[in-house]
Amino acid sequence: MALTDSKLRHIKSPYKGKSEIADRDGLTIRISPKALITFNYRFRWQGKQQRIKLGCYPNLKLAEARAKVAELRKPLEEGIDPRIHQSRLNESRLLGDIGRDFIEKYATKELSKTTNALYLSFYNKYIIPNANIDVEKFTYTSWIRFFDRIREDTSSTNSGCILKRVKTIIRWSKSRGEISGSHCLDIPVKAIGKHHAKRERVLEWNELCQLWQQIEASRASPKCKICVQLLILTGARNSEIRGAKRREFDLAEALWVLPKERSKTKRAIRRPLSPKAINLIKQLDFIYGENREFLIEGLSPKAPLTTHAVNRFVQRLNDRLKLEPFVPHDFRRTITTRLSENKVMPHVTEKMLGHELGGVMAIYNKHDWIDEQRKAYKLYDKLLSQHLLKQDERRTF
Repeated sequence: MALTDSKLRHIKSPYKGKSEIADRDGLTIRISPKALITFNYRFRWQGKQQRIKLGCYPNLKLAEARAKVAELRKPLEEGIDPRIHQSRLNESRLLGDIGRDFIEKYATKELSKTTNALYLSFYNKYIIPNANIDVEKFTYTSWIRFFDRIREDTSSTNSGCILKRVKTIIRWSKSRGEISGSHCLDIPVKAIGKHHAKRERVLEWNELCQLWQQIEASRASPKCKICVQLLILTGARNSEIRGAKRREFDLAEALWVLPKERSKTKRAIRRPLSPKAINLIKQLDFIYGENREFLIEGLSPKAPLTTHAVNRFVQRLNDRLKLEPFVPHDFRRTITTRLSENKVMPHVTEKMLGHELGGVMAIYNKHDWIDEQRKAYKLYDKLLSQHLLKQDERRTF
């Protein structure tokens, strides 16, 4: 006869009835003289009677025990020992363990130094304090509360970004067969925050001219000034210019070769140098010597200029110019937009930015259109000079 919650509630100490009562589908209860009720799942494996302890009543409800039995019957029907399945269920994968493994086994080996540094900072700030979260058993509403706290402490945008990173490390663990899933993967960004707004800032020619003239008039160090000017002229990433070694630049050939070790795409990038870019590098050579290690040194000759120094200088430029705010990354969007207006083809501007081409071209076409890039950089240099000249003429009159 099947068990009921009422029957279980009426079992009192001292108990003198049957020591074991069957329910259904192999579920039984064992009752001690002190009325301690234990749920068990009984089954036959390789011709022998076996038993798995499920838990004790009332901590484990009757409905929950039946659900556990139903879950254990599935592997048995597939020829898998339910005890092995049960041991796997009992092996928790904690958020701290997954985060640490992701950093050590993937991020440090496969991601760029900059991206790895971001994940390491995220791990220290958000994973370590919550290291004991069982990613498979943590409920949907518990995850929601977790990200709500982040939103309250920081911002909606940051909460959305942290959700994406947590999902990344959980998916990585799932892809390795370490976990079967997590409620976190089902949470949309809009439930706990918002997506990071995509920047669309493109500087107009008159804004570029004002910026260039403000840089020239600035009392900042030549290092900061020339770094930002090279970002404008090359469309390179901030880290590519800041971390560049002097030996990467061949002024005689007017060519900069970014080694694959520093490239986001893990491939070497060739970029021609415009006349203005060459003159700026010659200025650095004159001031700091041609035999230095880094193109743009920081406070120490053994280290490059820091991101903080560049961003602080750009912020001062923003404060003085009173234009729509811009950041160094906007210079990449600016050079491609202005050149596209002058009929430079997209595959050329993509290569100038150091991007991999999409689709079939990425697989079969390894050409970097270096001659076309050279013409495009010279055109951008020429157009900037023309607009600077026009602005000077307007000032004169």
